[in-house]
Amino acid sequence: MFTDSKKLWVALAVTLLASMGISLPYPVLTPLFIDAPETALNTWGGFAPSTLFTLLIAIYPLGIFLGSSFIGALSDRLGRKKVLAQTLVVCFIGYLISAYALYIGDYLLLLLSRFFTGITEGNVAIARAIALDIGEGKEGEVGISKVRAVSFINSAVFLGWLLGPLVGGVLANIEPYYAMVAAAVGALLCLYLTVHWLEETAEIKPSKMTIWQTAIKENSLQLIRDPWIAKLFVMYMCYTLAINLFYEFYPVWLVDKQGFDSLGIGLATTNMTIFMTLASLFLVTRVQAKFGLVPPMTNLIWLLALAMAITPFTDGIQTQVVFAMTGVLIATFNGLMPVYVSDSQEGKGNGAIMGLLTMTFCIANVIAAVIGGPLLLLDSNWPLFVSAGFFILAMVLFWQWFARTVSQLDKANDLP
Repeated sequence: MFTDSKKLWVALAVTLLASMGISLPYPVLTPLFIDAPETALNTWGGFAPSTLFTLLIAIYPLGIFLGSSFIGALSDRLGRKKVLAQTLVVCFIGYLISAYALYIGDYLLLLLSRFFTGITEGNVAIARAIALDIGEGKEGEVGISKVRAVSFINSAVFLGWLLGPLVGGVLANIEPYYAMVAAAVGALLCLYLTVHWLEETAEIKPSKMTIWQTAIKENSLQLIRDPWIAKLFVMYMCYTLAINLFYEFYPVWLVDKQGFDSLGIGLATTNMTIFMTLASLFLVTRVQAKFGLVPPMTNLIWLLALAMAITPFTDGIQTQVVFAMTGVLIATFNGLMPVYVSDSQEGKGNGAIMGLLTMTFCIANVIAAVIGGPLLLLDSNWPLFVSAGFFILAMVLFWQWFARTVSQLDKANDLP
């Protein structure tokens, strides 16, 4: 039990770092590019500062997308500890280069360092795979269930989204590059924990293939050849498109419809994130124990669609209540989903499967940004309405392809 707790703590630390890495740069980089005095950094190549800022923000999740495609799968073959340690070394170096690039005002170096750091942050798939591995021991040997372990990982994600901007904002008020140095220190701490605390959780499979051959032939995208996984990919894409349309554009809606300032948006985000974290820690395991995996997942997607549909008609405290409930629903579904997929595909490596889920979220992030812009030209309500539509589509697909089969089996088992 103590050994498993140590493994989980390492996974939590890596997940917290990765999620902070996504959210930390916003308060650091925004003041350097938006409404800022001209510098070598925000006038590079003669491009508009807003364009340079958009590229800088987008390059990190693009790196995570690429890294997730093979890092999780590599850990299935070569071992969680080895791959995690190596990616953390590169991550440490990447953050130091980012700090140096900010210090000297070199935009291209900053862009490249954020991209390669993002690739290594694909190791969040390893963290989730470790959580699933911990819950797969023999009965009586493991004191942490899959659902509980994954819920802890998700709570680290939500906490990272909350702490990242806070830490970045405080350090950026001193010097912008201090935030990147802090992230580098965090990567170094994770490396220490991995080397000295983490014990291998995966069954290493001997192979004559090189690392590059393994990354190409056994990456997460190869899983889509399986019809079940292909359906899951389509359903989860709809779900994550809905999530990202909400995440990316509710701040615009709050400003446009309710006149929120930066503090108001921050408080609304904090409210939702706190409820996400609490739900991950205390609610998900209770829901799974009482209702199982599949039935609550169907209802959760439907309730999320309802939340998105009614949000444009809320105001003041009503909005805060809906945001809090949305956080609870998202956290609960995200805690059940990886466990359901892992249980349904026991023959496949947890690393590759978690990599596919992370990749899907990153793809949806980009697509949501592309389609959300034109929707804003119509009205700031439209991204929320379209989000509700994607939730409904995800629910229909989940029921048609997965939940209905489970329901039919349950009815058959109830027959005398």
